[in-house]
Amino acid sequence: GAITAKIADNAGIAGSKLGTDAVLKVYQHSISTQSAANDRTTGTLYNSTGLFLTITPRSSASKFLVRFDGAGHHGTAGEFIVANIVVNPTSSTNINTEMSGGTLITTTAYGMAQVYTAVGNAVGQLSGSILHSPNTTSPVTYNVVFKSHNSGSAYWAINNGFTTITAMEIGG
Repeated sequence: GAITAKIADNAGIAGSKLGTDAVLKVYQHSISTQSAANDRTTGTLYNSTGLFLTITPRSSASKFLVRFDGAGHHGTAGEFIVANIVVNPTSSTNINTEMSGGTLITTTAYGMAQVYTAVGNAVGQLSGSILHSPNTTSPVTYNVVFKSHNSGSAYWAINNGFTTITAMEIGG
């Protein structure tokens, strides 16, 4: 007769046996805490949103499809709130902590997502996703960070809005 088994319950079936490009595991972290204003004009400019994941890849060939979603606010006309992901920051991932160390996923001025305000007090959805290959079996931290572009005050999770970061580990 046929044998039926749940792959997730069978330790004898390693992730590598699921094949290249198979989703091995899904991770998620959600918070609903509004940040303090980020209005710095010197330094790294990015603050942690408090939204992060620390994951130990199953193999050095694993890739991660990482996505974040959250509402942002900027109070100054002609300015942007910018969101990005920093990989392996040396600073704390606690909300409102100024980011230091690590590697930004993109180094463009406008990060992975941005909202512009023409008249001030803009609220908008900030979402971004990327397929990242950390090439390691050591723990990897993905921290969502935000800043004000040029001047004014930017806020993450305005009005304590629901925010998430999700990562899918994909076999390599």
